[in-house]
Amino acid sequence: RLMKKILSIIAVITISLTACADRQHLIEYSDLPAQAQTFIKTYFNLSDVSYIESEREGLHTEYKVYLKNATEIEFDQKGNLENIDCRISPVPEGIVPEVIISYLQNRHPDDFVVEYAIGFRYLKVELSNGLELLFDLEGKFVRVDD
Repeated sequence: RLMKKILSIIAVITISLTACADRQHLIEYSDLPAQAQTFIKTYFNLSDVSYIESEREGLHTEYKVYLKNATEIEFDQKGNLENIDCRISPVPEGIVPEVIISYLQNRHPDDFVVEYAIGFRYLKVELSNGLELLFDLEGKFVRVDD
């Protein structure tokens, strides 16, 4: 009898956690973490924002900001930039570290960065020609990502 109760409780908890996973909600600009708000204000106009989603990933919340020009910007729960995808437009100046920009100007002078992602071990840039390059966290070239 005790075992049935324990199993029932475990089942309810599992269902509750599953139901809470990956939930997306539209939110207001003011609901973004302060650091994400500062990023948006620094590189874009607030009038460029189309809509904003918060998404629950396990115990963490992530934020996605969608701009009217189809740019997507992802932030972690603290408001740190994780990814910016400008599709076919250049990523605004000042977002990609200068050491990476210098490397690209020397090796790929005819191309520009359309996507920039910050990972745990790598920084990734996608160029306007479709090439994806990986850099270490200090901005040193590692390899072409295939």
